[in-house]
Amino acid sequence: MIYLGWHDDTPKRTPAQRIADAAAAYARRFGRPPTIALVNEAQVCEVEGIAVRSEGYIRKDIVWVGRDG
Repeated sequence: MIYLGWHDDTPKRTPAQRIADAAAAYARRFGRPPTIALVNEAQVCEVEGIAVRSEGYIRKDIVWVGRDG
């Protein structure tokens, strides 16, 4: 599985917006949209088409997007 790390600490952006930006960058780079996003526990949210999962080792404002399977 290939993940793309994305950092965005802009205070006015929501976690969903950060995930959407990371997903767009992943799609541009790898030619397919991601299916999973790994985020900090405090930033779990709903994003259509992407399973959002929290991992304790991921720092705030960091998103890892990739394809599951």
